[in-house]
Amino acid sequence: MKIPFNFKSSLVFVSLFFFAQSIAAEKPPWDYDNNIYLELLQNSDDEMLLNKSTQFDVCGTMARNTDQMAVGVQINKERPEFIRNIILDFHPMDNGDFRDVINQKIMDMAFEMADLADGDKSSDDSVVAHAAWDWCIAQEPEHFAVY
Repeated sequence: MKIPFNFKSSLVFVSLFFFAQSIAAEKPPWDYDNNIYLELLQNSDDEMLLNKSTQFDVCGTMARNTDQMAVGVQINKERPEFIRNIILDFHPMDNGDFRDVINQKIMDMAFEMADLADGDKSSDDSVVAHAAWDWCIAQEPEHFAVY
C-alpha cells in the first residue's frame, strides 16, 4: 500500500512537533526557562517589570517554536507553501498587534535558518532557537504589554 506524500509529510511534521514539545522542558544554555523577573514582580507592580517578565516567557516560547518550524521547513524543502500554511496555522498573523511581528519573525527565521536546524537536538541546543531568543529579547519590552 502506497501512502500519499502529503499524508507522510504531515505525519512527520506532527511527530516532530510532539517530540520537540516533549524535550522542551530541558534547560537551555541561556536559561530562558528561568524567568529572572518573577521574583522581582512579587514585591512590585511595576508595569515595565511585568512587560519584561512577559517578554522573557514569550521569547522562550518563540525560540522553541522557531526551531520546531525550521525543522519542519527542512523536512519539507520541496513543499514551501505546504509548510508556510502549517506555520500560519500555528502562528497566525492576523492579531493586529505585536504578536503578528513575532509570528512573522518565526516564519522568516524558520525559512532562513532551516539548513541549520537539527531535529536530533533539543531546541535548547539549537542555533535557530538561540538566534530567535536573541532577536526577541532585544525588542522593546513595551511591545509585550499586549500578551
